[in-house]
Amino acid sequence: MLKNIIKTIYLTCALLPFTLTAQELDPRSYVDLPTGQNFLGALYVYTDGDVYTSPEVPIENLNLQIHGPALAYARTFSLFGNSTKFDINQGQACADGDAILQGEYIERSFCGLTDTRIRLNYNFYGAKAKSLAEYVKQPKGIVVGTSLQVSIPTGEYEKQYVFNVGANRWFVKPEIGMSIPHGPWELDLSASVKIFSDNDDYLYTQTLKQDNIYNIQSHLIYDISPGQWIALNANYFWGGDTHVDGVQKSNKAGNYRAGITYSLALSSQHSIKFLANTGVTTKRGNDSDVFAIAWAYRWQ
Repeated sequence: MLKNIIKTIYLTCALLPFTLTAQELDPRSYVDLPTGQNFLGALYVYTDGDVYTSPEVPIENLNLQIHGPALAYARTFSLFGNSTKFDINQGQACADGDAILQGEYIERSFCGLTDTRIRLNYNFYGAKAKSLAEYVKQPKGIVVGTSLQVSIPTGEYEKQYVFNVGANRWFVKPEIGMSIPHGPWELDLSASVKIFSDNDDYLYTQTLKQDNIYNIQSHLIYDISPGQWIALNANYFWGGDTHVDGVQKSNKAGNYRAGITYSLALSSQHSIKFLANTGVTTKRGNDSDVFAIAWAYRWQ
């Protein structure tokens, strides 16, 4: 009975869509999950520094302070006999920013809805579909999975401005990842590529193209006690050169980020998370600090 309660509490802590930016550091994306579970999450994010809601625009000396809430929903189910998760999130952001565009100083303060993001996680190894009653009886094991995230351009966008909450373009992000537990420890590894569509209304009539962004990330997680864990997060990402009307406007170099996540179950249904990450090596851009707090509620 105690084991069942502990695993149910672990489940509450393990899941919350935590999409932030291109530099997102998201532990426990690939874990064994019972089917038929619903999760509702609310989070508040604050970023400060050289960061952008539509990342890697061709401007210099960019500085933004962005803050705002977001809502997320996730559901687990069976697909081809394996554990699968779907999530969707929508945010609202306010920002103050300034930069140099083609030699001229620009600034803007703005608020609006962000682009909607949806994601499908499919665990194809080590995570057979099971009910909650079956799940609590099973020990943790190695899980390997894949996911596909899509950003839908539903956010507010005004083509006369460089700074916008919405990106006015799609992106898709295929990813492969794995979770390797060992006692109270867990190692998560993943690799992804973000592929962008064009923005044909960049500064009225120009076309903004962006090269793919590649991301490798790792997470070392320690279970402090039932329902309480901490993770050290790191990633390396590169690519993302931008082109305006066929002319290259920015050349992005590789960057490292590092962060920490702390999660605590308040009960078998409620949990909270705290997250912080920062740029470690920022050769070009992305020199920012990110802080977030989130709450999640689970039900069947």
